[in-house]
Amino acid sequence: MTDQQERGLVLLVCVGLLVGGAVLLWPSARDARPSWVRPIYVADVVVVAPTFVSAGKVNVNTADVAELTKLPGIGDVLAARIVAYRVAHGPFRTLDDLVLVKGIGPSTLSGFRDLATVSDEGH
Repeated sequence: MTDQQERGLVLLVCVGLLVGGAVLLWPSARDARPSWVRPIYVADVVVVAPTFVSAGKVNVNTADVAELTKLPGIGDVLAARIVAYRVAHGPFRTLDDLVLVKGIGPSTLSGFRDLATVSDEGH
């Protein structure tokens, strides 16, 4: 095993321990949680993760790549595709139109639906 592979494995183990610790140490995450925490429900397990999104919703019709990457499940590549699609086809009429962007399906969209908007309501 190379040093790089070993460091990668250690990183994966650490992330796993952090996520596992969050699940074990926060059993009542559905009750009271800070506003910067967004619960992710997987079967009967609650994984608590920070949202990294400001109080306002991200407007997918005006946001740049950097702002779009604040949405869960949207990295640099998908954010660039959203912007390119918007430039080529005009503004999105509904959030559901985002599934027309390659790489965004219903599951990805559901992960950030409550954090995004297509109107001026969020900003």
